[in-house]
Amino acid sequence: METVTPQGEHPLKLLERCGGYYECPRAANGRRLGPLVGYAGRYQDGSGRKLQYVGEIYANFAMAERHGAVLKWVANGLLAHLAGYTEDSDSVSFGDIVGFCGAPEGGKALANALAIAFGKQYIFPEKEVTAVKTDSSREVSRLVFDRHEPHEGECWWIMEDVCNNFSTTEAIIELINGFGARVGGILCFLNRSMVAGKAYYSSLYAREIPVVSLVHMPIPQYQQDDPVVAQDVITGNVAWKPKNEWPRLASAMAAAKEHL
Repeated sequence: METVTPQGEHPLKLLERCGGYYECPRAANGRRLGPLVGYAGRYQDGSGRKLQYVGEIYANFAMAERHGAVLKWVANGLLAHLAGYTEDSDSVSFGDIVGFCGAPEGGKALANALAIAFGKQYIFPEKEVTAVKTDSSREVSRLVFDRHEPHEGECWWIMEDVCNNFSTTEAIIELINGFGARVGGILCFLNRSMVAGKAYYSSLYAREIPVVSLVHMPIPQYQQDDPVVAQDVITGNVAWKPKNEWPRLASAMAAAKEHL
């Protein structure tokens, strides 16, 4: 794989050059020429089953984080956004930030890059398995600070690669709060949430906390029986684990470009 160097383009175009951006190609008549993708977010259907949401766009930041120059470029961009936010905020000071907490796994590399770029600290929680996977149940885990942890009174910003439903974020907020520290805000490469824009309402704090992203692009997600996607779900035209099926997605995009 050729090393990617940023060229001042849009962040999502840069991600595409890293081979980490998928958008379901379509024919002129609107027919999908590639699979839908399954998202991590889940909903409960009428029979009580928890099912994945599906959609047409997937940002695989893991493909970008292997490139040091790209990580540095994204980190610097986020720092500029964060500095601009704190200058305009009456309640958040950049100097109060102790460091960046990387959300496993996608936020860890970026949190480390941010800490290095601005001379701050870096921590991350790990997943502790509480129940192993069986034939009838999924693995169950919780987040714990094992390698290092926040200290009382400190202000940390959570770093994610892609934000959407903020379920992992909320778990990390609760974890940090349990050590007597606090979360000043959330950073991410891409905020694709249809609900949370520049702020996320934390049930733990009962208030909104800032969300600072390099790209804010709301991306629709659908329940599997939605008419927009139902036929593709029925016919199996879905990559349920996009990162594991990335060659399939990349091939679909490449094939569509050849026929344009």
